[in-house]
Amino acid sequence: MNSVTLLSPAKINLTLEVLDKKNYGYHHLRSIIQPIDLFDEIRLEVNEGDCVNLYIEGAVKIPQNYNNLIYKAASLYIEKSNYNAQITASIKKNIPLEAGLGGGSSNAAATLIGLNKILKKFNTNQLTNLASKLGADVPFFIKCRTSLVEGIGDKIRLLNKFPLMKYLIVKPDFGLSTKIVYQKYDEMHTGISVNNKLLNIDDTIDKYKNSEFVIKNDLEEPAISLNSKLKEVKDLMLELGCNNVSVTGSGTALFSILSKFKDADVIYSYLKDSDKYKVFLCKGIAGWHRL
Repeated sequence: MNSVTLLSPAKINLTLEVLDKKNYGYHHLRSIIQPIDLFDEIRLEVNEGDCVNLYIEGAVKIPQNYNNLIYKAASLYIEKSNYNAQITASIKKNIPLEAGLGGGSSNAAATLIGLNKILKKFNTNQLTNLASKLGADVPFFIKCRTSLVEGIGDKIRLLNKFPLMKYLIVKPDFGLSTKIVYQKYDEMHTGISVNNKLLNIDDTIDKYKNSEFVIKNDLEEPAISLNSKLKEVKDLMLELGCNNVSVTGSGTALFSILSKFKDADVIYSYLKDSDKYKVFLCKGIAGWHRL
């Protein structure tokens, strides 16, 4: 086998708490994350040679060179496995950019997993260690199951009995840089202790198992302060009957947890034809999906 095609999923941050900022610039986080069935499609092919070729369809803003996480993941895999190869990666993008849905991180993880299916050089723990060198969300996507993710994305606790949610996701026609959102968070929270505001995480997990949906995102306030239109979208979703509305990640996608998909039919139909939004009905998933 010298090729493989994977469906690279997005994710939802059901909770996201910023605990502190490390001296080297990274933030210490705690987040309950669930992968969802909104996918990019990645095809990887390995042949003789010594280069990485990258082709992207559906997202003109993404660099198709060494600045891309797919390219970095492929190069890292080659370096650490001491294997010379020509790797060709072709991707069809469906996950919106600058949305907080984790598309780039998922693509990087898909690259590591796909190459490993072909070359079989590493075990899962070794792949997770490689993933940690690429970005905070990349290790989560290696196992791709609902997890409590802590630290800088390097501490992952699988939540095996966590229910798979149903979501309405609305992505407005503007994005925000993750780096800038974190900078705004730091500016807004200088000298403020967060310890007395933290969720009881085991209690939160138990509530989800009993269909009590606890959502929290410490990055929502700074994201809204950077673009007030984000609050307008959230208010619109609430006015249309959505519950439990929150930004995922650093935004700008917002999600609502649904009891049933039929609850969202009217809202979805109202928003889906607007040129201001991309709208998705999604479900939580467990594990990687291969074509």
